[in-house]
Amino acid sequence: MLVYADAQSLDISGPLEVFALASRQAQEDDPKSPPLYCLQVIAKQPGPVTLASGMRLLPDMACADMPDGVDTLLVSGGMGDALDRVRADAELVAWLKHVSSRVRRVASVCSGALLLAEAGVLDGREATTHWLDVAELKQRYPLVRVVPDAIYTHDASVWTSAGITAGMDLALAMVAADHGLPLALKVAKRMVMVCKRSGGQSQFSRQLEELDLPDQFAQLAAWIREHLRARLDVEQLAQRMHMSTRQFGRRFQAVFGTTPQKYIEQLRVEAAKPLLESTNKDLKRIASHCGFSSDEAMRRAFARQLGVRPSDYRERFSAP
Repeated sequence: MLVYADAQSLDISGPLEVFALASRQAQEDDPKSPPLYCLQVIAKQPGPVTLASGMRLLPDMACADMPDGVDTLLVSGGMGDALDRVRADAELVAWLKHVSSRVRRVASVCSGALLLAEAGVLDGREATTHWLDVAELKQRYPLVRVVPDAIYTHDASVWTSAGITAGMDLALAMVAADHGLPLALKVAKRMVMVCKRSGGQSQFSRQLEELDLPDQFAQLAAWIREHLRARLDVEQLAQRMHMSTRQFGRRFQAVFGTTPQKYIEQLRVEAAKPLLESTNKDLKRIASHCGFSSDEAMRRAFARQLGVRPSDYRERFSAP
């Protein structure tokens, strides 16, 4: 794992913990099993590196001392000036470009994709990064085939992941590719993770976004959440806001970034997810409880929002 000053600590520790647990799990399953992964941290210069969290990390070696025969090189992400500094380091970028052809696979976590792109490693390949950095990846590196909503991508020997915790998803996928899905599933269970998340990185909760809404619309959002089973048409919502339907539609779009119908559908999908995860209720009851007109309407909404059917979501996310 390549690290640098002000890198994100979870970009580093999360994936490495996945690989460490895979080795431990394999040895628990078969005490004669050798360690599956030998983990080492490298940096451009020897000596302690202070991460963005304030944590100090002591790398095992300098980049120039990395031995031949390394299987996987991972590049951690950083925010703002931290990433700008390493991208401007011509010596480090040249080393990364050279060494990427000497390892079996190379991968980035979060905004580390921008450093791989700077080194030309992502040219002509599919790649993703944190959703806040997708636009820059597209604009600054036009040869990269950006997949904006992926949790992680795998294009031949090059892997990339979305923001921070997605690095653990990427590492689990690597474990599955290296040693089979059963081991990856065991590691995911120990880490209280799902082995493969449905949908993309845009599935963050609407409730978090609502923290910054103007008071009038925050109150409306709370009211909608409490009345998802009701008939929620634009006329009714506009009346509650004391606006004409045309004025309400324009203001709603400006505040929420979507139409009232799509917003309500998103909230209904969010309400259905925990019921699918933690109950055995049939799909018709869940659809009715969350305000969908039918289980088929819920199925179509899940397909639009998450790219999966409700039954598939339940299978992947329900407790064993």
